[in-house]
Amino acid sequence: WHLPGMAAAQAQAQAQAKSPWLHAWKDPVADLKAFSSCVRLADLNGDGDYKLIVADAKRRLKVYRNTSLVSENVLLDTPVAMCVTYSDTARPRVPSVSVAAGPHVFIYRRLRPYYKFTLPPMAMAPSEAEVWAKLNDNRMDVAQATDLLVSARDSGAALSTRSVDLINTEAPEERQALVDSLRDVPLAQQTVITCMEVLKKNMDEEDALSQLVIGTENGEVLILDVSGVTILQKFKLQAAPVFLAVTGLFDVEYRIVAATRSGTVYTIKNGEVTGTVIELEGQPCGLCRIDKQIIIPCMGNVVHSYHIKGKKSFSLYMPAPVAGVEVLSLQRMRVVKALLVALHNGEVRLYNEKQLITTLHLEDPAVGMRFSAYGREEGALAMVGKAGTLCIKMLQRKANLDSMGAPPGPPPEQDIPLAIPKKTKLYVEQTQRERDQATEMHRIFQRDLCKLRLNTARAYVKVLTDGQGSQSYMSGASVRLTAQVQGLGPLFKIKLNLQNMGTGPVPDLELSFVANPALYRLKSRVMLVPLLLPAVNYHTECDIESIEESGMADVVRVYVCKQESKLPLLSAVVTMPLSEAPVPD
Repeated sequence: WHLPGMAAAQAQAQAQAKSPWLHAWKDPVADLKAFSSCVRLADLNGDGDYKLIVADAKRRLKVYRNTSLVSENVLLDTPVAMCVTYSDTARPRVPSVSVAAGPHVFIYRRLRPYYKFTLPPMAMAPSEAEVWAKLNDNRMDVAQATDLLVSARDSGAALSTRSVDLINTEAPEERQALVDSLRDVPLAQQTVITCMEVLKKNMDEEDALSQLVIGTENGEVLILDVSGVTILQKFKLQAAPVFLAVTGLFDVEYRIVAATRSGTVYTIKNGEVTGTVIELEGQPCGLCRIDKQIIIPCMGNVVHSYHIKGKKSFSLYMPAPVAGVEVLSLQRMRVVKALLVALHNGEVRLYNEKQLITTLHLEDPAVGMRFSAYGREEGALAMVGKAGTLCIKMLQRKANLDSMGAPPGPPPEQDIPLAIPKKTKLYVEQTQRERDQATEMHRIFQRDLCKLRLNTARAYVKVLTDGQGSQSYMSGASVRLTAQVQGLGPLFKIKLNLQNMGTGPVPDLELSFVANPALYRLKSRVMLVPLLLPAVNYHTECDIESIEESGMADVVRVYVCKQESKLPLLSAVVTMPLSEAPVPD
């Protein structure tokens, strides 16, 4: 006897047996709130024992070892990113933990505050600085200063927050109070950090010297030195970067891929912003690099893969929105690179290129994850859930990530031969006829094709000359008509737009309106257009009233006629909406 519950349990056990993941630990009351950018796995003491570091949104820096919380520090601001860097070559190799929050990067050595890097203030527009200098010296009144700031904003100048506040304040008394409160405050604008990653300096090793790469809200990408004190290089992008993917060595060759908030992806190669710009279909929600492929998940439940030169490789469509992506990389025992995709429905999918290897189901959907070594194990996946849970999965050492899913290549159905019927005598005769008369058959086909094209062209010309289309062609001119209706009823307004697309003027045109007199009352049925110049839009309106009490709707036809012609040049059919009931007086 096999009950349905037993069958489901057996199926689940078989799926777990095939899964490459081993459940290591889960803390349902960890109370964490962090995304992938604030989760790291690192060897903090240089003894080969990797620990989990989480920069929590509640301003706490937590460190986990095995299954216990060993350290918790208070952060001064809400973190947006966290990285682990090596700033010296001393033994043992003890890294620094850098936490980006607001305009600062807090650097910790041995989990103790060591240094704070602050972004330089933004450069102010000269016109804005002059206005505030005159306001401080009482050489300009507030109204005139507001007008000058509005002109500077309209001309494309980036204004500071105080100038924007002054422009948005409407009451004169409030504007004066704002200026008085800022009279002795120096004019400065501070940007904030949006993302941060690590760039190796001269060696491609895990504990080699590394530098911070910072993305800011004003569209800049900064590369700091090894100590995190000095800005070595600065790049300006067209939008604010929100995700970074860094590869290479700073002293040899490096490449920085930046996904911006506007849906574009820029590439910085060896100190220059390349001309390769990727336009995404939606907003990015992650970014990673696997060899020469750029993996970008977007908000349309899709993960795109692009070559580093900008050409799209493939797309993976997901059943739920993507929460984040991570690279599964193994380097010690074997070289393996795969893609981890976390979804909002609780799934964590493992892909090898376009092939789905396995799916991990979680009770709490993962919003932050990081794959690296943990403890003494090389492959561990740390995941932070949406409800604050912490879950750690271990990758089996002998897990075969190549053959666990469907085999690559064409589907097996392709090898099944088709049931092709036997050749009949009629088929053989027809084939022989086509061989003998191939030239004549081709000539007849070309003749019929030319006749079809000619008839199509004649029908199209007849549509235009009869005025049934939205565009009319005449000698030296081409007129286009568009119409739309506005209003809820019973009063409507039909807005017309006439445009001469030709090279010569069109004189003496008439607009004629035809409607069902039982349903609508037109204020004017004929309008004159004395002269329609080329490339000039002619706008006109027609008022129409629905007189049917039930609010029935019909169509209104608009004809463009010429006085000397009996046929309209062109016409438009306006579908009227249902009319609302009239409001009693």
